[in-house]
Amino acid sequence: MAMALAERVSFCATNLNTADRLVASLDSIDVLGRAVGVPYEVVVADGPSTDGARELLEDRQRQRADFRLVRHAERRRGAGRRLAFEASSGSVIAPFDTSITYAAAYGGLLRAYLQLRTDRMLFSEICALSRRSIEEVGGWRDLIGAEDIDLYGPLIERFGLIAWPVAFPESQSARMGAYARQMRYVQGSSVRRLLRMYATQRDQIIGGNYRVRDLMGLNAAKPATRRAALRVWFTLAAIGAGLRPIHPRKSGRNNYLILREAILGSLLRGEHKSLAWNGPLPRLLLTPDEIGYLRGASSIWGEVEAQDPPIYGIK
Repeated sequence: MAMALAERVSFCATNLNTADRLVASLDSIDVLGRAVGVPYEVVVADGPSTDGARELLEDRQRQRADFRLVRHAERRRGAGRRLAFEASSGSVIAPFDTSITYAAAYGGLLRAYLQLRTDRMLFSEICALSRRSIEEVGGWRDLIGAEDIDLYGPLIERFGLIAWPVAFPESQSARMGAYARQMRYVQGSSVRRLLRMYATQRDQIIGGNYRVRDLMGLNAAKPATRRAALRVWFTLAAIGAGLRPIHPRKSGRNNYLILREAILGSLLRGEHKSLAWNGPLPRLLLTPDEIGYLRGASSIWGEVEAQDPPIYGIK
């Protein structure tokens, strides 16, 4: 039975110390919101920003009835995602990153996705998920890192995915790297930064449902000395993961592999053609390390490599 057309789309984000990028990102989300064809709202959960971002968000909330700010003191991305989701009201949720200025063309993709009236997740530069699917798998958990893949893995296994990966330069140019995103959440000495990176790696193991050998497989091309150091690092992080009260959502595959095979499988089946969007041909960008890992771990990689034109590219 088909879902009803979404009554509202909620663009939800967690934020901390992005004053230099925040306004451009939110303005780009407004462009997408005006294109989706249904009412929309923007919900941002801001941790204890100290660079002026909180004031920018408060000013926007005063000016806009469709903008909601959630103030909190947590420094965990998963907590921010969860709080923004809980404060939202849309039947479709579009998580976004306040360090990215999104290309206007994604508004057409989101509009086309809404017309499908599906619980399947949309995967692209900006993703979209039904509220029902998020609630049924338990929502975002209070993780420091890998909070999205922690949700996406079980959600995809239960509800499926439709993929149209395409990266417009105007979106990519404003992307903040994973290390920079995490360092927004910590201030002080190099020891505190190291502890933050350890906690992030620990939670990536939980959120990704990784074993140490999975992580080593993703780093197989590294020099031997680097791999030896990484093995120690990953092992220590795995020990810490085992001591946390939050445990991996168990599956026969890690969540990275679930997500990548779902994306590539969707492209192999041509499911993007069901979306009435005149966008560029979809292509998933992968690093050489990811390609090496998928070549050994993915049951569909042979089909992927046989595709012409190719459905993946190298970052």
